[in-house]
Amino acid sequence: MTVPRRWTLILREQAETARPVRPEDCHGLLNTWWPQPCGEHTGAKKWAMNGWPVPLGDRLHHWTLTWLDDVPPPLDPSELVGRAQRIGDHLMEPLSVTRTFDTGYATLLSGEHRTHAPRMAELRSHTPVVTTTRDATGDRIPHVWPDPRRLFGAVHRSGGGIVGGSGAVGAVARFAPPELAEPWLDLVLGGMAKLRRTPLPGEEIRLGEHHHADNRSVLAWQGGMRLELVGGDPRHVRAFASLLELVELAGVGKYTAQGFGSVRVDTVTAPEPDTRAAARRSGRQGRGTARRTPHRVHEPRRPAVAEAGEFGGALFD
Repeated sequence: MTVPRRWTLILREQAETARPVRPEDCHGLLNTWWPQPCGEHTGAKKWAMNGWPVPLGDRLHHWTLTWLDDVPPPLDPSELVGRAQRIGDHLMEPLSVTRTFDTGYATLLSGEHRTHAPRMAELRSHTPVVTTTRDATGDRIPHVWPDPRRLFGAVHRSGGGIVGGSGAVGAVARFAPPELAEPWLDLVLGGMAKLRRTPLPGEEIRLGEHHHADNRSVLAWQGGMRLELVGGDPRHVRAFASLLELVELAGVGKYTAQGFGSVRVDTVTAPEPDTRAAARRSGRQGRGTARRTPHRVHEPRRPAVAEAGEFGGALFD
């Protein structure tokens, strides 16, 4: 049995309700499916909620969930088909559960399942993404143009050992076997300096407000960005590909166990150049008349993107 894993659920609404599905309701349901010991309840979850149940019409909803631990979950959602589950005011019956990701950490981190690895990807938010920083007074404020380290999470160490983490790299730090996690994390954290961000035209990141429980509001960003790996080390290329898979599974920022920070990653991959074909072309060209190299007009340099300004406002942990 390999993990991490991801499921797509189709749910049928059975209750007549007026109030929309809320993040805290979904969080409460998954806490009953996959409970943690009391001492760990406030810590990082072993699961991520990739958004909330999305209406499809005709009382049907679509929902995607991820289990991140290297130990199988205590309950597989497929066991719940036909058994109605309460989500706040809603009563939803799972009609189907499809496993859409089932690759163990050993394969995921090595890239053995991957034919080609991308150097560029477009990342778009599905739900509000909460990333924060601290201002001069130490208060947390929204951070709406996160650098790669904020996008992919962090590793927390103490006394030379890993004690926790967040996001995609945090999932590896917390849940992957240590003999796999340690060398991969060293490689990834060194390669993040080679990642460049640019805005997606028409989908620029913007600050928004999401109304949360108890009349609280969460300030978060939505939008998209393009990530490009600059540099030639093949190890960094493979690690970047693993990061892109992990960030879709784990989400970005705070509250990923409540459905915030769900993102979609679109990549374009190109096959490695055929060295034999290149050698044949080179040989033919050497025997014939030398070809003129066409003049290329280089694209203008991309403008440097300044960090977004600081925003005020309360943010609740």
